[in-house]
Amino acid sequence: MLLKPVAPASEASAIEKILEEIKGLISLPEIYQRLRTLIDDPKSDIDQFVEVVSSDPNLTVAVLKVANSAFFGFPGKIGSLNQAVSMLGIGQLHDLVLATSAIGSLQLPNEIVPLKAFWRFSLFSAVLTRLLARHLKIPQGERLFVIGLLHEIGHLVIYAKLPELAKRALESARSGQRQLHLVEEQLLGMHYGEIGAKLMAQWQLPGHFQDIVHYQPTPDHAETYHKETALLHLVHRCAERAVFARAGLTQTGDETATALQDLGLTAEQLEEAIERTREVCREMEKVMLN
Repeated sequence: MLLKPVAPASEASAIEKILEEIKGLISLPEIYQRLRTLIDDPKSDIDQFVEVVSSDPNLTVAVLKVANSAFFGFPGKIGSLNQAVSMLGIGQLHDLVLATSAIGSLQLPNEIVPLKAFWRFSLFSAVLTRLLARHLKIPQGERLFVIGLLHEIGHLVIYAKLPELAKRALESARSGQRQLHLVEEQLLGMHYGEIGAKLMAQWQLPGHFQDIVHYQPTPDHAETYHKETALLHLVHRCAERAVFARAGLTQTGDETATALQDLGLTAEQLEEAIERTREVCREMEKVMLN
């Protein structure tokens, strides 16, 4: 399929304008901002975090359900919010609140992928990323859960705001067996990873979140967090196959094979993690997507 040449600089400028326009429309809720303020305050204590979470009944239920889920595997029943927050830790509490806040904030309508399917794909990616990070003993690998969940937000922006170009990119990638991010760069001037990183920057999320998401399509270009970026790249391909059955888009050549080799994972280990992810996601979907 031949693509009509475009002016990448012009298209990239259009995306920058779109991101600026939605900046005021898509923002993380106040409860997340309050939590971030506490995290930045060295004098804050656990009771203050519990107070913030307890001010939102839906978030309270989500935290208790997640803390009691097989995903974390804490021994015994966790009955109180104070105990749940203590067991999860501030870092994982932050990521859980961020994840649930993002799902609520990024309800961008689009005609390409139903929102529930989009978030199912993202949740599968998040769970698989964390499980593999744990297997690979990546330091602070639990933080990769939220990166896995949000790594596709660039596509959500494209689908919602530039649907015709998004369709052309997908069709070209499928029909020509081309890597999707390369088609997007040709059509849009930047790919979904770059767009997602820019949205994360607007939200003032940590720099390493932005870097890993930015370079996920091309992990060999990452200047830092090489292992984490390679892992996210591999997880994305696995999620496409497992959730959307996009066989044509998973055969992306050397970079995916290199990522698997660099991580030191066998095909059997990967398939075992994918099956475990399916089991965990059935439970997590009830908590985060309903």
